[in-house]
Amino acid sequence: MRTRMALLAAAVLLASCTEGVAPYAPGNGPPAQGEEPLPPTDVLPPREGSGATPPPAPVDEPGPEPEVPPPAVGPRGSASVVGLGAGDRGLLSVEQVDVDVTVSGVRGRHRVSVEFVPPSGLPYERRSAEVEARVDETRTVRFSLPVAGTAVATSGMSGTWQARFFLDGAPLTAASFTLDP
Repeated sequence: MRTRMALLAAAVLLASCTEGVAPYAPGNGPPAQGEEPLPPTDVLPPREGSGATPPPAPVDEPGPEPEVPPPAVGPRGSASVVGLGAGDRGLLSVEQVDVDVTVSGVRGRHRVSVEFVPPSGLPYERRSAEVEARVDETRTVRFSLPVAGTAVATSGMSGTWQARFFLDGAPLTAASFTLDP
C-alpha cells in the first residue's frame, strides 16, 4: 500500500511538471487557434558540458550622467614684501621688514603663522594671527620683523631671509627679502 501511494505521488508530481512546455501569454490562458505560445526560456544556468550557451544579459538603457561636483577649492596664499626699497636694505637703515600674506579659499576661522628664517637656515622668530572669512573672500595679514635695535642688526644677520607662511600649521606660501650689511 505504501508503495502504491509513493508511486501515485510521484506520478502526480511528474504530471504537474511543466519543463519544456512553453508558458501561455500573460493573462490570456491557453493559446487560441492560430496563436503561437511564448518561446521557452532558460532560468537555470547551463550544465557544464551541455554545449548550451546562456542567454545574453539584458542591456540596461543608459541613464543620465551622474552630476560631478566641482572640484573643492583649497586654501591659497600669496606673499609680498612691502616697504623695503632697494636703497633701504642696510641693517643699520631698516627699522622693520613688513610682509603681507593674502589668504583665499578658506572658510571660517583659521590661524595664519609666519616663520622668519635668516640666511643661517635656523628659524629666528615665529608669529601668528587669526583670520576669519567666507570661502569667496580674501584676507590679507601683515607681519613685521623688527630689525633696528634687535639681534638682527647687532649680530649682523645680513643676507637673504625667508618668510614662510602656514595656515593651521600646514605650509601655505613663502616670500624672501635681502638685508645688506
